[in-house]
This record gives sequence, structure tokens and C-alpha cells, in this order.
Amino acid sequence: MNPLVHLLIAVRQLRARAARRLLAHRVMYRNPTLSSDPTAVWDYGFSDIDAIAIGRNVRVGPFCEVIVYHRVKHSSVLGRFSIGDNSVLTMGVSVRAAGGEIHIGSNTAIAANSVLIAANHAVHPNRTYLHNPWDETRVGITIGNNVWVGAGCVIMPGISIGDNAVIGAGSVVTKNVPPNEIWAGSPAKLIRSIPREPEPAES
Repeated sequence: MNPLVHLLIAVRQLRARAARRLLAHRVMYRNPTLSSDPTAVWDYGFSDIDAIAIGRNVRVGPFCEVIVYHRVKHSSVLGRFSIGDNSVLTMGVSVRAAGGEIHIGSNTAIAANSVLIAANHAVHPNRTYLHNPWDETRVGITIGNNVWVGAGCVIMPGISIGDNAVIGAGSVVTKNVPPNEIWAGSPAKLIRSIPREPEPAES
């Protein structure tokens, strides 16, 4: 056993922890009403903090990972992450805003262990998928206001989810979801519409 190798590993881990704490601190300093659990990971380029826009009273739960890179070598599409007032990312949510923009509206909840992916690798024959350029034909995710995304959902690139929609737990969303509808399944399909409250009569 080489003590020098142990020391190098320990130093590398300490530097990584310090960098993560600094990145999280910068986000919270800019957004004083943000409640972010200490275990949440904020991973972004140091100069990319302006690509993160957070509304008031947003909550980010334990073990979430929010990745935001404005520019990446695999895509010419810019990455960005925005989330509206009073929205929540619960435990273990993964947001990957690189190669496209992820926008979450106000009063929206993304439940435990859900994954939002702004871009995906293209598939080319005889090439290592991991190093392929990213598909620029389907990028970004838009989730409206007052949306509930159930636990364990996967929202694929290029998807839009309208206001007041509900996505059932464990769903894989591969098509746009209109407002005021409940979708579920893998791939997610329409379950039913949500009735709208009648407009109050004018006096």
C-alpha cells in the first residue's frame, strides 16, 4: 500500500467537496429565498451562473443534482435552467440542463427520483455512443405552472408539459402533454382531462 496514493485520493476528494460547496453557496447567495438541502449537488461551469434563474421560495430536496452548462463541446445549443416561484424538486431529482434549456414554471412539483434531460446523444453506426455529438433536433424541456410530476418519471428532450397537468409516477414522457390533462405510463399516454372550474358569474 502506497501512503502517497492514499494522500492524493484524500486531497482530490477534499477539493471536489470544497468545489461543490462553493458552487452551491454561490447559487444560494444569489437566491436568498432558495431552500437547498446540504446534500443537493449544483454542478455548473463557474462562469455559467447567469444561466441559472431561480424564483422565490424554491425548494431543492436531499440528493438532488442540478447540472447546468451553458456551452458544451457535444452541442451548439446553449444550456440554461430556470424555475418559477414556490416550485419544488423533491428528493433525488436529476436535472440535466446542458445542450438545451430546462424551464419549470411556478407552483410546480417534481417528485422523488425523477429525471429531466435537456439533450441526448445521437446514435451513429460504429461509433462510441458516449462520445457522439448530441442530437440537436429534440432539445430542452418546458414544464408549465401548477404541474405535478410524480415520483420516478423521466422527461425526455424536446418535451413540453402544459399548465395544470399531472404526470403519473413512473412515467416516461416522450410526447408533449397539453394543459389540464393527466398522463401516465411508459411511454406516457392520456388518462383523462382535468375539469376546469367554471368562471365566476359577473355581478
